[in-house]
Parts: sequence; C-alpha cells; structure tokens
Amino acid sequence: MKPLIVIANCLFIISCQSLHSNDPASLAFDIPDGSRLSLNKNLPVDKGNTHAIIQAGKLTTEKTKDLYNISCRLEMKAFGPRTVNPDTFEISRTEDGQEKASGPYIINYFTEVYLHSDHNSDIIKLVCSVWADRLDGSFTVLEMQKALGDYFSFTFAKPDIK
Repeated sequence: MKPLIVIANCLFIISCQSLHSNDPASLAFDIPDGSRLSLNKNLPVDKGNTHAIIQAGKLTTEKTKDLYNISCRLEMKAFGPRTVNPDTFEISRTEDGQEKASGPYIINYFTEVYLHSDHNSDIIKLVCSVWADRLDGSFTVLEMQKALGDYFSFTFAKPDIK
C-alpha cells in the first residue's frame, strides 16, 4: 500500500510543476526576461487615439478588426495624430489572461507585453488578443509575431539555466 501512496504523491507533485518550452510556437513558451521588441518601421497613430492596432501585418481600427483573429494594440499615453518612429523596447514583463467576451462560451484571450524605451517613454505596452471558444484556447508568441507582420519583431533573451 505504501508504494502506491508514494507513486501517487510523486505524480501529484510532477503534475503541479509548470510546463516550459523554449519554442515560441508552443503555448508553454514564456517570453524570457531581458527580451526585446523592435518597431521596424514608422507606426502612425490616428487623431484622438492613444493606440495603433495591427492585424495580419496591417494597420486596422477598433471598428474594422476581426475579433476572431489575433490583433495587437500598441498602447501609449500621448494622443495622436503622431508617428511612432522605429525603436527597440525592453520587455519588462508579460501577463496572460482571459475574460468572458460574448455569451457563455466565447472568451477574450490576451497577452500584455509591458515595454520600456528611453526614446518613446510614453509607450506603455503591447496587448494582443483574440476571441475564441474554450476549445480554441490561447495563442502562441509565434502567432503574435505573425499578427504583427513586419511592423514588430521579437528578440528573445537566452533563458537563465539554473
């Protein structure tokens, strides 16, 4: 009887450990501390907005974006019209979340990437999101990169090996 309890406890402890992957195409991939996000070309911000939205590599708006495909919103403090020039941002942290979006089964899955730049100090974060049902689940960092197209690119820091 005791060996069975030991095995059950070991399986319980193993199942409680978080999964991790070094592959941005994996849902278990976490953007490592010290990674960077580069804005590769000028990003226009419309009058009265404090954000720009990119979906499938193209600029879009709140009214025209497809909620069921990943879109990413660069958030800033200052209102447009303006142009955010190419820059490299330090990623200070990321947070994944979800909230009820529509009806009992549609969830808004999102990832917030908090940014810092000495040049564009009013840039707050990049928020990528998609509406999906519970079976579709969240999205990967690679899928975020595809949504951003050639506007942005990630440079991942090498994770600390402990």
